[in-house]
Amino acid sequence: MKSMTGIGKALVENEEWKVSTLIKSLNAKGLDIFIKSNYNLSPIELNIRKTVRDFVVRGTINIQIDITPKKPEFPIDKEQVSISVNTIKLLAKELGLNLSDDIVFQTAWRHAEKFIEELNPSLEEAVYSSLREALIDLIKSREEEGKHLKEDIEARLLKIEENIAQIEERKEEVLSSVKERVLEKAKELGLSESHPTVLNEITLILSKMDIEEELTRFKTHLKRFKDLINSKEEVGRRLDFLLQEMHREITTLGNKMPEFSKLVVDIKTEIDRLKQQVANVE
Repeated sequence: MKSMTGIGKALVENEEWKVSTLIKSLNAKGLDIFIKSNYNLSPIELNIRKTVRDFVVRGTINIQIDITPKKPEFPIDKEQVSISVNTIKLLAKELGLNLSDDIVFQTAWRHAEKFIEELNPSLEEAVYSSLREALIDLIKSREEEGKHLKEDIEARLLKIEENIAQIEERKEEVLSSVKERVLEKAKELGLSESHPTVLNEITLILSKMDIEEELTRFKTHLKRFKDLINSKEEVGRRLDFLLQEMHREITTLGNKMPEFSKLVVDIKTEIDRLKQQVANVE
């Protein structure tokens, strides 16, 4: 079981480039990937996203890739700057404009910026290496956070199991008490224990208070939940669904046997806390 929160870092260098990658992961219903860089990585953005999806199933993934060239690199076409400068000066003269050298140069620079269709192979390799190492580090961080989540979840499951055990131990006592009250009322009315009306009343009340099905389903969901938190698969959505089912069963049980209202409230409280923790699980 992995948490959706975590952080991963990596630094990769070769003869030409130094690439630093920082990945931060937060909770999300799906997988959202955001990429920032001080370098134009648009030619390989789709491949970056695909690589992330190979490692991560859910979460908001924020990626910062910082690139430093070890050799001087011009982001513009110098020949194109010269051509643009001459073109702008000629146009300004024809239009009767008096442009400063600064304005001419800045305008020429913008029009001479290189449009990158393909990355330098050496840079591309360094980016992928840094990204993968950061993702591996992120997964370790998520797994470590997942261990802490699991410990808290298991502690809350234990409390729920203890409360369910109390309900199972005391339910016959509650049913006997209800039956006794019906018999006492019948006695006051002068009816015997074997009177059809008395027997029907007892049967009706006890059937309405029968919580065996709810207990069975609740414990089944509980067992499935415990199995899932030991899984290495993506389990967050399934855990959330099971908690909804457990909440439904314990609510029905509480309605049938109000005598257990305190235990039911305690169980619901733990379920709500589990929902908060499960929201962090991938």
